[in-house]
Amino acid sequence: MKKIVLKVSILCDKCKTCIMKTVAKLSGIKSLALDVEKCTLTVVGDIDAVLIVKELRKVKKGVDIVSIGPEKEEKKEDEKKKEPECKPLPLCCNTCRPTIVFYDEYPNGCIIS
Repeated sequence: MKKIVLKVSILCDKCKTCIMKTVAKLSGIKSLALDVEKCTLTVVGDIDAVLIVKELRKVKKGVDIVSIGPEKEEKKEDEKKKEPECKPLPLCCNTCRPTIVFYDEYPNGCIIS
């Protein structure tokens, strides 16, 4: 088992959901943790980091590998710490919005009906 920490681009709730769905589909993952404040994704399992990066880039998400190392047991002291509240993410960002392209059937002509 290894622990992979990735820096990901999280701009909205839709980005967060897309990142989690994309990585969760891969086999060999034991656990996933997404930290919105630090923009990091922590993956624990028997999986190649390059495969994770490849899949996230397929769905147009910016990603960089921060570290790859052995899995370590986290201390229970972390549970006692209160997580600071952060402002909520917007529902959708400009990157996630679909682009609409209009096609003019007659670009240089006039139509009289």
